Amino acid sequence: MNINDFVILPGSKTGTSVRLKVKTVRELQVEKAQLEAENKEMEKKLRQLQSNMSREKEERRKSSAYRWKSGRAGPMTIQARVLSQSKENNK
Repeated sequence: MNINDFVILPGSKTGTSVRLKVKTVRELQVEKAQLEAENKEMEKKLRQLQSNMSREKEERRKSSAYRWKSGRAGPMTIQARVLSQSKENNK
């Protein structure tokens, strides 16, 4: 029996120790393989997400010639007045 097979549980006043479960080499190899497969799958999903986001960003850039420049209130332009009046008239 090795002292490294035991661990002190936090919160125990008397320092009660519990024996750790020892994993076999085979269990560790299986777990490693599973984690590697999950890692590859997540990396693939991440690359796909990045690709989709960059494509959408490019589409937005191409489709919108106008961009929001500021949030300051100011006098309405002639175009804005005409649009506002046409909306009111439609109602």
